[in-house]
Amino acid sequence: MLKVVLILLILLYVKYVLLVAFYFLSALASLYYRYDNLFTKIVNRIYLRLEPGIFMEGGMRWLIYHIGLLPSVSLRKLLYKGLGVRIGKRVVIHFRTEFRAPQNCIIGDGTIIGDNAILDARSGLTLGRNVNISSNVSIYTLQHNYKDPNFLCNQNRDMAVSIGDRVWLGANVVVLPGVTIGEGAVCCAGAVVTKNVEPYAVVAGVPAKKIAERPDNLKYEFSGKSCWFY
Repeated sequence: MLKVVLILLILLYVKYVLLVAFYFLSALASLYYRYDNLFTKIVNRIYLRLEPGIFMEGGMRWLIYHIGLLPSVSLRKLLYKGLGVRIGKRVVIHFRTEFRAPQNCIIGDGTIIGDNAILDARSGLTLGRNVNISSNVSIYTLQHNYKDPNFLCNQNRDMAVSIGDRVWLGANVVVLPGVTIGEGAVCCAGAVVTKNVEPYAVVAGVPAKKIAERPDNLKYEFSGKSCWFY
């Protein structure tokens, strides 16, 4: 019994050693997208060899999953920044946020991201200031081409997503690739946003359609305060 316990403890220890080592390698590799020099090129090449070879292209997601479980908003933000996410002031990122291609994600001042959000930035994702993203929101910037014989992700259009200032995405909203959501717009809970949303529009449904308008005199700014251990 003692041997089994010792083996489990060793495996647990090895897991966190791997997480820390892979984090630092990923953080160094992310510098390549900001500083194009010989050192960053070498580190990025090492990372690109290890990621698919050792982690079967799931290393970054494995790492980000564990960062998302840490009971500290400040620590999570610090670690996300190290992976390349550009995070403004007073930003709150709650538990279990999943970033894809974090180096392509920009988050403006005062933005709040709820639990279990998926922020896919593979084609570029920009969140404005004082954006409120509720729990279980999914934003995608890449998808398979169902017309392609090999089911590849090869759409011939801009797939980046842009979310304007003071946008509110309700719980379980899905935003599909190539969408721009204008300033102050509201996407009601459960909406699937497939097309651009004009500023201050309120949309709902599947696919999302305009149902109302929001006042254009919004002034609120989120403080960035969050609960301890959350």
